[in-house]
Amino acid sequence: MLSAITAGCECGTQKLANTLPPDVRVDTYTQEAASKIDVLWVVDNSGSMAPRQENLARNFGSFIAEFAKNSIDYRIAITTTDIFKEAGRFVGTPKILSPATPSVATVFANNIKVGIAGSPYEVGLDAAKLSLDLQVQANDAAVMQCKGACASSGRAACEAKCDTDTAFLFLRRDAYLYLIFVSDEEDRSSQDVRFFYRYFETIKGVGNDGTVTTAAIMGDVPSNGCGATPGTRYKALSDLTGGEVGSICDANFSATLAKLARNAVGLKRKFPLQAKPNLQTLQVRLRYPCNVPADQVAACGSLDRAQCTGAPVDSMNVVCTPKQGAPDGWQYEEGGNLVYFAGESVPGLSAQIELQYYEEGKGP
Repeated sequence: MLSAITAGCECGTQKLANTLPPDVRVDTYTQEAASKIDVLWVVDNSGSMAPRQENLARNFGSFIAEFAKNSIDYRIAITTTDIFKEAGRFVGTPKILSPATPSVATVFANNIKVGIAGSPYEVGLDAAKLSLDLQVQANDAAVMQCKGACASSGRAACEAKCDTDTAFLFLRRDAYLYLIFVSDEEDRSSQDVRFFYRYFETIKGVGNDGTVTTAAIMGDVPSNGCGATPGTRYKALSDLTGGEVGSICDANFSATLAKLARNAVGLKRKFPLQAKPNLQTLQVRLRYPCNVPADQVAACGSLDRAQCTGAPVDSMNVVCTPKQGAPDGWQYEEGGNLVYFAGESVPGLSAQIELQYYEEGKGP
């Protein structure tokens, strides 16, 4: 999703590069996001979960807002950790939410309250696998139904088209898959974490590894009290897939849900430098189009729109200077030689990230 460019190339930063000394570097990236995402929530429905489900329902707006802001074509489904009752089946009405669902936040709030009558034997990873197995079966059945309708004349071509073009309700061919586990207990599924990692990574088919991410709202690792057991298995799986985790102990899930949403849509926080920098000279700027929505630049330390006067609305003339340092600014990570955007400072969709610096040992 990232494309690196250095100063001096014909890449939209020529005006900037031509005004700088020849030994100043400018590494440039463009922030991109997935356009289609299928999200499966696996929610603990055991006896202790009522307040956690209410927390999810109350704060879902901070999750879906990121999808709306980035014009994501999403599908959202919910199952529970109880494989004896639901056995991976989707719950709620309707069972799959999309941008076309009226009052989607209200519908989600109702669906996510999956109750507290479920089994105390929480097996979230098994439940996710069962749910995806059922969806694979449903998608295969849709393909077979399509093939069954093919006429004798031109059957081979028709069946080939069924294989590639049959529309799926969930687990769509061209969509990223994002799994979110919510539980205050450790996962007690039947296989080790690596087994589930391999399964989820290949569920989209050969060559589609890297299009599946898992995340979790779980008991803190190490334990932080609040009656929750550390979700070590959920964290291990999320670490393997590049997902985020949040604490089930938080009184308000708003910040965690916003973090998970940014992770889901694929917005990058880390941007490597092409050379070791003289840190005293490192400057970070973000460029946005003149018609950038206000919420995408709300976290900027300063904002310059002067060059937008008389310019096309899609010209990259809005200059955002992000804050530096935690909790909502950029920081340099020496180990990876990269710039990391913390908290709310993550660059928005289509932002151009400019990292300007002298190399180590050089400078004015």
